[in-house]
Amino acid sequence: MKLKLIILLMISILFISACGKTESTVNSGTDGNTSEIKIGVSVPMEANNSVKTWYKAIQARADVYGFEVMGIDAQGDASKQSSDINTLLGQDIDALIVWPLDSKALQPALDRVAQKNIPMFGIDFNVQKGGDDYGMVNQMILGREAAAVTVAKLFADSYTEAEVAGIGFAIPVPGNIFVMDKYKSELKNYDHLTFAGQQDNPSDNIAGAEPLMKNLLTANPNIKAVFAYNDESAIGASQAISNAGGKLYSEDKKDGIMVVGFNAEKGGIQAVKNGKMHATFNINPVKSGAIQVDFINQYVVEKAQDSIAKEIIVPSPLIDPSNVKDFVSWEEELKLVKDRQYDALKESGAK
Repeated sequence: MKLKLIILLMISILFISACGKTESTVNSGTDGNTSEIKIGVSVPMEANNSVKTWYKAIQARADVYGFEVMGIDAQGDASKQSSDINTLLGQDIDALIVWPLDSKALQPALDRVAQKNIPMFGIDFNVQKGGDDYGMVNQMILGREAAAVTVAKLFADSYTEAEVAGIGFAIPVPGNIFVMDKYKSELKNYDHLTFAGQQDNPSDNIAGAEPLMKNLLTANPNIKAVFAYNDESAIGASQAISNAGGKLYSEDKKDGIMVVGFNAEKGGIQAVKNGKMHATFNINPVKSGAIQVDFINQYVVEKAQDSIAKEIIVPSPLIDPSNVKDFVSWEEELKLVKDRQYDALKESGAK
């Protein structure tokens, strides 16, 4: 009798265990076996908030489809990024997403990916349509050109005569170089604006930018406006202006110095709200990352290669005191992309 009870107990335990087990490949993605799809992501510098958010968006959107994501951070090192791509190539990836530090230097590594017929999707390789294709299925171009045009016009419309400056990035990332060069080029269209100079931030953060703005003000005490390649540099510039006893531009202080950033990260949006920055531009990292995963689903799973444009421009809209209250944060957008029905391409206004 005792033996029968022990046997019945063992059978019951086995039955309960079997009912509680979940197959690890089950997911909420598309019909079919998408859990085997692996996306490799070459991340240029995850310490950068925009890049980090873009990568989070890729991960969040990939989860919708049940894709695996393997990312490697180049940590701002172009030679490491080439090595990272080779590493990803050895991980049996089905698609590769790359945000380059130095697009030309990556070409040999990209050629090796192409030789294995692995589809590649790029962001920020080219700064305008019609450039090199680098063997990409799709290239996403961020809206830096329109932003540079807009900020030059903003300065021109805000001052009857002014010296203006710029803060760039010390690492020669093509997109950042382009936006500053385009900004300086656009300034030449306005005779009443004089470019006073540019300093480049070596550390990509507030602390690196503050002494640069101090230097610009020392050499050019009459500066009335400054455009920075990212929000942290703009905030650093704003702090330097305040520490020097200067006034920041506002509707009731139009003789102050106007500071404009780029990215629309959390700190930048808060700075616009509290008057530390006049404006920024939303680089749209969440929508960009989600779009790229949607394209991979179309290409690899749905086999709808012809539906994917070779190039698209994702706009970077101006965020200023007139519309900052309506801004949807990147954190909120990361929640939106987890909805299968969310159309990031449509929402971005990409063309």
